[in-house]
Amino acid sequence: MQSNQLSRRRFLQLAGTGAASVVLLAACQAPVAAPGAAPAAPAQEGITLSFGHHWEAAFRPRQEEFDQKYAEAHPGVRFEYTYNTWSEHNQIVPTWAAAGTLPDIIYVHGRYAFPWNHEGIVVSTQDFIDNDPEFDVNGIWEEALRLYAYNGKQYEIPYDHGPIILGYNKDLFDEAGLAYPDESWTWDTFLEAAKALTKENQWGYGGYYNQVVQLGNELGISMVGPFGGEVIDETETKILIDSDASRAALQWWADLIHVHKVAPLPAQSQAVAGAGPWVAGMAGMFALASWGTPTLIESANFAWDVAPWPQGPAGRKAGAFGSGFGITRDSKQPEAAWQYMREYLSKEGMEFMWGSSGRGSPARQAAYDSWLNSPGAPEHASYYKDALATYAVTGRPYQTLAGGEILDVFNRNTDLVQSGDMTVDQAIENILAEGTPVLEEAARRLQGS
Repeated sequence: MQSNQLSRRRFLQLAGTGAASVVLLAACQAPVAAPGAAPAAPAQEGITLSFGHHWEAAFRPRQEEFDQKYAEAHPGVRFEYTYNTWSEHNQIVPTWAAAGTLPDIIYVHGRYAFPWNHEGIVVSTQDFIDNDPEFDVNGIWEEALRLYAYNGKQYEIPYDHGPIILGYNKDLFDEAGLAYPDESWTWDTFLEAAKALTKENQWGYGGYYNQVVQLGNELGISMVGPFGGEVIDETETKILIDSDASRAALQWWADLIHVHKVAPLPAQSQAVAGAGPWVAGMAGMFALASWGTPTLIESANFAWDVAPWPQGPAGRKAGAFGSGFGITRDSKQPEAAWQYMREYLSKEGMEFMWGSSGRGSPARQAAYDSWLNSPGAPEHASYYKDALATYAVTGRPYQTLAGGEILDVFNRNTDLVQSGDMTVDQAIENILAEGTPVLEEAARRLQGS
C-alpha cells in the first residue's frame, strides 16, 4: 500500500468537519428489536461505540435509523460517528492508526483490507465467528469472504459484493432498432451492436466509469478473462498480461477506441458534463457493477437495463469486488463491537441497510432478493446474482502490500493507451518493467514480517 500521509492540520480539519457525535439511548418502554437483532440484550451502561463511515449525507439517516433501533434493543449503548468521503476515509485510517485513535468499527474497502490486516489496523473476527453459531458466515458469498481473509482467518465481514455485467441504454437500442443484449451475446455480437449505436456525439460503448482500457481489480479480469487471459497470478507476485491471450484482449479493447471508434477518447468523455457519457445517455452500452446502479436510478433520464457480461473465446468471466466492516485494534470493547457487527451484517441487517434501500447488492445470498426487488432496480437485476453464482471472480490484486502501487503502474500506462499516446505492446512492456519489482519487493516485505 502506498504511504498516504496527512498533515496534522489536515487531519484535524477532516476529523473536525466530518465527525458527528450522536447519542442514541433506549426508550423507557420495552426494547424494540433492531433489524436482524436477537432478543433484547441486558443493559450495557457506559458503552459508546465509535465508527468510521464514508456515507454521504443522504444515506446517513438510514444508518442512524438502524442504530436507533439497535439502541432500543440494547439499552445503554451510544454511538459516535466520523463521516468522511470515500477517498478521505482511506487516507485518514492509517493516520488514526498511527495516533492510536481508531474508532471501534471502520469501513474497509476490499483494496485496503490486506495491508490494513497485515499492519494490525483491523483485528481478526475468526474467534467471534467460531463461537457464535447464530452468525451464519457461510451464508455470505465465498468470493466476498475471500477478499477479507488473511493468514487463514476472517478479518472484516463484507456487506456488499458485486460483479461487473453489461448495462445498456434501452432508448438508444430502440432508436437503432436493435434487440437488447441477452445470454446469447458474444463479444462479436457486442461489437456489431456498438458499431450500429455509434454516431456523432454518441458511442456504442462508454466504458466503466468512462475507462475503456483498465487493468485493476474488477475491470481487469472482466477485460482479459473472456479471452482466456489473466492479470496477476494467484500468489500476486507475477504479472500475466504478456500472455498471448491477455495481449490480444487488451488490443481488442484498445481497438474499440482507435480502430472501430465506438468508444470515446478520454478527452471526449471529459467534455461531457457530470459523470460522463454513460450517465448522460450518450453511450449505448457500458460496464456496470451493482454499486453503480444507484447512480443511474438517481441521475439517468433514459430507460436502461442490464444483461450478462458477453461470452468470449474462453467463455464467460467477469470481475467482482466489494466492501466490508472490521473491528480495529484500538477498540477497548471488541465484544460489544462484535455484538453490533453480527446484527448489522446479518441477513436482516443487510436487507434493511443495503438491500431494500437500493444502496447495493448485499453480500449475503439470502438477503439478495431484497435488493433485486428494491425501488428502481433494473428489470433484469437477477443477472448480477447469476454472475456471482457462476462466473464472477474477485479481481486481483487484493492480497499484496503493493496494491496501490501496482494499480498506479497499471493506470498510468493504460491511460496512455486510451489516449492513443502508447501502443498496447509498449504498455505491456512498461507495466512488466515497472510492476514486477514492485510486486517482488512487496512479497519480500511480507516474508520478512
